Formats: sequence, C-alpha cells, structure tokens
Amino acid sequence: MEKKIENKYKINNKKTLNQQVYESLKQMLLDDVFEDGQKLNELDIAKLLGVSATPVREAFRRLGAEGFLEIIPYKGVYVKIFSEKELIEVYECRKSLENLALELAMPNITELEIDELIEEIEDNIITKDIRKNVDMSNKLHNFLIDKSGNKRLKKLLIDLNDVLIRDRNISAVDQDRRTEILEEHLNILRAIKNKNLELSKKYLDDHISKGCSYILKKKKTY
Repeated sequence: MEKKIENKYKINNKKTLNQQVYESLKQMLLDDVFEDGQKLNELDIAKLLGVSATPVREAFRRLGAEGFLEIIPYKGVYVKIFSEKELIEVYECRKSLENLALELAMPNITELEIDELIEEIEDNIITKDIRKNVDMSNKLHNFLIDKSGNKRLKKLLIDLNDVLIRDRNISAVDQDRRTEILEEHLNILRAIKNKNLELSKKYLDDHISKGCSYILKKKKTY
C-alpha cells in the first residue's frame, strides 16, 4: 500500500490523534480512495498515516459503527458495500428529512441569497468543472439544512450525507447527469424564490428520486 498521501489526509496537531486518524480515514472513504469491499489492513493504514496501530484500530471501530466499514470477526475489516435496499432506505430518509428542512428554511431565506445561489449554479453549468459541480451540489443542500435552524435535523442529515457524498462523486463523472442536477437545483431555487413551498417540495422530491435511480443503475454496471 505504498501510495503518496494527499495533504488533506495528513495528521496535524490541532486535535487528538484518535480524532485526526478517524477523520482522515473517513475522508479517504468518502473520496473513494479504496474500492468497495476492499480489505483494509491496520498496519498498512497506520503506515500510510504515519501513526501507530492503536488510533487506526479505534477509527476502524467508529467507522464500523457508522456503517462505513464492515468488521468481520477473525476475517478482517472491509470497505462497506451498500446493498440496493440500504441505498433506497438512505434516499427515502433523505427525502423526508430534506423536505422538513426545506419547510423550516423557507421563511429564513432571503431573495438575495436565492439570487446569489442561482447565479453561482448558472456559472457552474457553463464551466462544467467536476469538482465545482460537486461542491455546488453539497453547498445547496447544506444551505437548506443550515437555514432550517434545527440542529438535530442538521445532525441527522449530515450523517446521511456522508453516504451520499460518495454517490455525488459517481454522478459527477457523468457530464449529462451533472448538468441535469444543476438544472434540478435551479428549479428548486426558483420555486423557493416564488415562495411556492409545494412546488419546491415537488422539485426536491423529483431531484432526490432521480439521484437514487441513477446511482442504483450505475451500481448494477460495476
């Protein structure tokens, strides 16, 4: 496992070592550094991050509890492969929670904020930059969550989004799907700007459903 590690995964001294190793390994999983189902070796990861095996073992435990890793006694630790049923459940939960976030957020959103987001999305459609497109997708959903003002709801959606970020990276590779996603986001924002909650929810539901269908279809081709 002799790879050059990117700076964003490297350990610094601002947090406890256990927390840093956990966050670094989690980010690597979100960024698809490892393949689905890949077996992870404690010592290899420790060497990669420049730490001892103890914090890696703790990170494995936490990420296993969160569903990112599958720990099989006497066999090892594997990158979790999400079943079709599990993915559908995630998207169903996301749909319900984001609809609630949207409903709570709408009274707190200004027209200026909407106009700025619309302009940014339109620029993204023109640039066709993969990284910027993914960041824009994350930004819109995080914007609605933050504007909801509900900390408990935010925590639930952040946990779900950790799974969904990997799927957004898959979608980002497809230029046509990237453009569709940005157009879907524009529809949501324009409905919010017009203070039409029901239409906003409809566009949000359609967007999430299409995302789920796309990911399920792509995973069947792997």
